[in-house]
Amino acid sequence: MSSTSLTAPNLIAAVLQFLLLLFLLRAFVYKPILAAMQKRRDTIAKQINDADGLKSEAEKLRQEAQSLVNQARDEAKQILANARQESDEQAKKIVEQAQREASYRQKAAIEEIEHERDKALASIRGQVADLVVLATSKLIERNLNADDQNRYLDEILKDAGQLQ
Repeated sequence: MSSTSLTAPNLIAAVLQFLLLLFLLRAFVYKPILAAMQKRRDTIAKQINDADGLKSEAEKLRQEAQSLVNQARDEAKQILANARQESDEQAKKIVEQAQREASYRQKAAIEEIEHERDKALASIRGQVADLVVLATSKLIERNLNADDQNRYLDEILKDAGQLQ
């Protein structure tokens, strides 16, 4: 038989060598590879969980930001509405003030016109009274007939027209 033939002692030695090799591979190679793979699996799972957490946090922040934008938009609308209302009220007050001022000035102008008219009438009455007194005194000084009195009155009225 040759030295490579399969005999019971060779077979047992081969099986023992194979088992020793398996034990050594398992102890020094397989366990560290499995441990590294498990560590990598755990790291990947942790990163996925962290990414999911960050994603949910980002969604939460996005919703908060959208809520703040909506709130700011509502506040801007309210500010604009208030500004419009205040400007309308201010315009109404200005118009009312202008109307009161115009009414006051109109009344003052009417009173001044009436006062000036009364002064003019008083002046005319005074002038007419002076003319009547003048005409009466001249008529009293003269004894005139009717034609002379008419001519004389016409002359007095002509003189009165020149006085004005």
